[in-house]
Amino acid sequence: MKLQPLLLLICLYADVSGQQRSGTNKPVSVYLGAHTRVTPIYLEPGREGFQIGYPDKSEQPDYHLSGPGLLISEKKELSRKLVFSLHQVIRYDFLYQRMPMDLVLPPDFNYSIKRKWIFDLAAELSYRFPRRKSVLLLSLGAGLNGINTGFRETRRFYQSQTVYTEKETRKSFLFPSLSTGFGWQKKNLIADLKFGYCWNNPTYFASPFLYPELSVGYRLFNGK
Repeated sequence: MKLQPLLLLICLYADVSGQQRSGTNKPVSVYLGAHTRVTPIYLEPGREGFQIGYPDKSEQPDYHLSGPGLLISEKKELSRKLVFSLHQVIRYDFLYQRMPMDLVLPPDFNYSIKRKWIFDLAAELSYRFPRRKSVLLLSLGAGLNGINTGFRETRRFYQSQTVYTEKETRKSFLFPSLSTGFGWQKKNLIADLKFGYCWNNPTYFASPFLYPELSVGYRLFNGK
């Protein structure tokens, strides 16, 4: 997958951080909270042979594409109505299960479970609708998800019970996304409901998908 979205996010982050340090613009507010991505809604039928319950991680896309994480957000007011945000979600998640490469499985074997620290990055522009005691927000954003999910998949092809060949492939669960949603903020507390779209599914399922995501955060630094 091309990494232009990641480079764009890094450049945006460097720009906001540089403005924060220089003091020439309004400072950045930092939020800490919880985030969860809900089970995806697939837009195309699954591949033939897809099995619900099969232990291979690449055939269990819901386990990777959804789940909770720690949310860190930086928000910068561009004007009274516009807010630019950067979001980072961190989670220690189940990546895949490894099956033993034997024709006959032992009766008491356990799958080897691989977990890694996984990161999602997103940039977002929000329009504010101030109310008497709170603020409503309408947002549009883009993200790069599944950073640090790279792994090597080894498949063994048996010509007989004792003769085989192996093929190793480098894979990852990196995927881009676009999102839109609504937010509500009252003083230091903020909550968001967003809907994302991914057109390049990295899993065995291969279908583009939609997904809801929820987040709640608290402002640690008010940027004043």
